[in-house]
Amino acid sequence: MDATALALCRDQKLPINVFSIFKSGALKSVVLGEDEGTMVHC
Repeated sequence: MDATALALCRDQKLPINVFSIFKSGALKSVVLGEDEGTMVHC
């Protein structure tokens, strides 16, 4: 993620979910709304 993307998320008050793409099933868990990774609120 670059600085512009972070600024857009901050300006629109969008949370960012940071997770490992190397963990098997992590992306599926995030898409399904399960507790995966760390939620960052700017």
